[in-house]
Amino acid sequence: MESQILKGLNQAQRDAVVNYDSPSLIIAGAGSGKTRVLTSRIAYMIEQGVAPYNILALTFTNKAAEQMRERIAQMLPDGRHRYIRMGTFHSVFSRILRDNAERIGFPQSFTIYEPSDCKNLLKTIVKELNLDDTKYKPAMLASRISYAKNCLVTPHIAWATVEARTRLMDEVYENIKAFTEGKARNVVG
Repeated sequence: MESQILKGLNQAQRDAVVNYDSPSLIIAGAGSGKTRVLTSRIAYMIEQGVAPYNILALTFTNKAAEQMRERIAQMLPDGRHRYIRMGTFHSVFSRILRDNAERIGFPQSFTIYEPSDCKNLLKTIVKELNLDDTKYKPAMLASRISYAKNCLVTPHIAWATVEARTRLMDEVYENIKAFTEGKARNVVG
């Protein structure tokens, strides 16, 4: 007996839905059924026994994710759709990080700072340490921190490998850590 999920799909759409064990590239114009194929494919995978929590569906907007979730819920009214990891890149990976926060040494309630919040925090720390704000500009500090993170250099490794002249950065790091952990302290340099 054919799955109800496949009803109404043309042959190309059906092929994309049932061949879920390999990647598919779907190129089609507006209104041609791309979202229908994606939602049908996800629902079909679950119907065929794929655990919903093993499915990752990334969208550009929260609205698109919600629409896809609603369509899948209509195809699978038993509620299994709730366990799909679906949303924008940021929302999905924020959820994954929160679910695994303790494994990476963070509390589940960690805060993700916007770039403007980061710069404001760095500006506050520079002021708290009575540093020369023309020399220790928040944008420069943020850039150095970002570069180190992109190179997968942990703060402790970064600080251990620099000369004594940059020990001040260690104090800046400790203040960032204290502020982000809600344990702000007032340090005078």
